[in-house]
Amino acid sequence: MASAANPLLRGDTLQQLTAISANDGIPSGWCGRAMLSLLTKSGLGKGLKPGNGQEWEKILADAGWRPLKVASPARAPLGSVLVYSSDRLLGKIPRGTPGGYFGHVEMVSRCDSKGRMYVADLPRPAPGGSVPDNFTGRAWVPPGTMMATPAPIDTQISVIMEQRLKMAQDYFQDRGSMQASVEPEVQSVRIR
Repeated sequence: MASAANPLLRGDTLQQLTAISANDGIPSGWCGRAMLSLLTKSGLGKGLKPGNGQEWEKILADAGWRPLKVASPARAPLGSVLVYSSDRLLGKIPRGTPGGYFGHVEMVSRCDSKGRMYVADLPRPAPGGSVPDNFTGRAWVPPGTMMATPAPIDTQISVIMEQRLKMAQDYFQDRGSMQASVEPEVQSVRIR
């Protein structure tokens, strides 16, 4: 999984895209049109076609973009594109918004004064437009983006256990006279 600290685009490019999103004149509710405009202006528009918000996973896949599984929009890398399904597509009664009928698409961006922003038809400090609960769980990254492959689970667990052991040793070393055993032993406890 990619970390939110690994931007796919330079910070100044992201800030420019946030400014463009705020001032491009594309009205709210036209996120698909705005996303095509932003990606074209950022140099990432090759092979992309217009479409409604929920159609953008297919649009991005057809243009060679790759999905990364992310737990939430807040964990998506800066510069990635997020897609939200419509209520109708998920079998819900559509709320009375464009997102309820057509889904939503946005890019994870930044703004100096506000930090992380989600941009498309306008910049927002919170993800998802009018359908934040319809996130697909994927952050889309452009073709050719180098994303680190996660280490095997056994290696991740081993590293975590070594870090925890070191933390425990440091903790008890700082306590002076207190000692702890890191060897697994079963001890019986008498309860009165």
